[in-house]
Amino acid sequence: MRCGLALLLLVGVIAAQTPKREPTGTLRGVVKDTSGDPVSGVSVSTVRSAVGAGVAVNGVYISRPPWSSVTDEAGVYALDLPAGTYLLLLSRDRAVLATRQIKLDAGQDLTLDLVVPASPAIIGRVLHSNREPAVDAFVWLLSAEYQRGGLKQVVIGPQVTNADGSYAFDTGIETNRRYLVLVDRPPPEGIVPAAAAALKNREPIEIPTYFPSVSRMESATPVILQPGERRERVDIKIATAPFYCVDGKIQVSGKPSSSDFAIQTTPLVGSKLARVRGSASDDGAFHACGLAPESYRLSTDDGFTDFTVFDADVHRLDLSTYPAHLRLQVDWEEPPAPPDISKLDPSVTASLRQFAALMGSDAPSNDDLQKLIVRMSQPDPADTDLLRALMQTDRNDKFKELLPVIGLMRGRSEMVNVALINTTTGAEPSLMGNIPFEGPFRDIPPGEYVVSVRSMVPNDSYVKEVSYYDVLTDRILHVAPAVTGTVRILMARGAASLAVRVTGSDGQPVPDATVLLVPASVTSVPSLARDLIHGQSDQNGSCTFQPLPPGKYRVLATTQWIRWGAPEDLEKLLPVLFQAKEVELSPKDNLQIPVEPVPI
Repeated sequence: MRCGLALLLLVGVIAAQTPKREPTGTLRGVVKDTSGDPVSGVSVSTVRSAVGAGVAVNGVYISRPPWSSVTDEAGVYALDLPAGTYLLLLSRDRAVLATRQIKLDAGQDLTLDLVVPASPAIIGRVLHSNREPAVDAFVWLLSAEYQRGGLKQVVIGPQVTNADGSYAFDTGIETNRRYLVLVDRPPPEGIVPAAAAALKNREPIEIPTYFPSVSRMESATPVILQPGERRERVDIKIATAPFYCVDGKIQVSGKPSSSDFAIQTTPLVGSKLARVRGSASDDGAFHACGLAPESYRLSTDDGFTDFTVFDADVHRLDLSTYPAHLRLQVDWEEPPAPPDISKLDPSVTASLRQFAALMGSDAPSNDDLQKLIVRMSQPDPADTDLLRALMQTDRNDKFKELLPVIGLMRGRSEMVNVALINTTTGAEPSLMGNIPFEGPFRDIPPGEYVVSVRSMVPNDSYVKEVSYYDVLTDRILHVAPAVTGTVRILMARGAASLAVRVTGSDGQPVPDATVLLVPASVTSVPSLARDLIHGQSDQNGSCTFQPLPPGKYRVLATTQWIRWGAPEDLEKLLPVLFQAKEVELSPKDNLQIPVEPVPI
């Protein structure tokens, strides 16, 4: 079983198969923490070694869903599993608590008690500037994570402070992650009116405050927990500051819009936390108050604008959004050659001649048939005669004998799905078609996008180039308002394959090892998060990646668990790449290399 790229069309094939019933065994036990207490609500999931899957820059993957059980109040779990080798993942609230490799034989009833670290916790109090307890204040945890090609703040919470101003986070926290603790206590109604008084008459307000009592994220101190650690006295005194207002108009394509809007501090753009939310009036006018000196982003579904508050109100901050209208063009570096007529099965050739007759050619030559193949594999929307004939073969039972040749021709015209993934909102406008094709991306809001290309059928193709305004890109597009540029994608054939065998120092295979394939162009953590390809070795220590773009790669294996979106893990991984084995893949290469696991 390969752990490299898998393709979407295989989903239907797999679903259509009726697998043979595999011999099973039973795995059961109790999950306890390091203090010896049973732990409820822990998910015990399995990943079968032979079903690892990799992720690549121009594809998607599929994998058999894991078997899982959630522990009850007594910490008990039970699983009925087909015989095999598994990696157990113990997790709760998004956090992986522990991993364990097991082997289960047919008919075996295996009892395995598991230990997880005691739940880490962050505990503290929130105080007003006069050191009185802040009751009903909202406390949030923020942790940075790479998502959709960009670094975002993931928000946990809120926890609401009680009568003595205390709060506690004791679930959903991962160890060895940097957490920022934020108090964002909305002012009581009436303190910040919609139309504020003159500056000299405004009283300071409480503003969002990070531990240890600072108002800017860059000055905050992160909290990093070890397994089972309970960090107490994470106390915050809410800062106060003068507040200011902002007003202006919102227009979409030159017309006033009563859009909903949000105002976020720049570091929190892309998260769910906003300082102000509201709606513009029918004439597009908006007015918002409660902003301390800081950099902000005013955004709607149609676009955004950045601004900074210093020591005065901001007037006439207009957000005029004009969506972009892009063209997508997907081409082959070299169009695939049509199949040789002389090498086709006689029944296929006969069906092809019958199809030619539908097109009005009663005695076509081999050259005529060759041209017809090309015409069928790259149908032109203006070729009405061909489209009419294709429709007849699809809908009329008397033309069933032509379906094999139609399938042959359409299989040559490879289908791809191209999506533009907004790194802030996650929106994914997409187009799908047979290569080559062109299509419009209409009404694209301005912003940053990642180009994602997914092959829809088994193939040996890969993305060779992505260009925007005829300039090569690293698949990141910065789309300005009202632009009408073209995104060009050049596909090529001759993708390579790389088989990696993970062995220990004794030469024995290492199953369930994480195998990493890193393009040589990767030199930073953001590019590592975006372009890293990974898979898992099977019971024989093998992992195969395909299809791969030709080029230089670094190959690495480890038995440690890696959180792919966590900057903390990727920062540790980047300097370890000097220990990786370097390999250069030429078109159509099918290489095999051995690697030994390294610590990260």
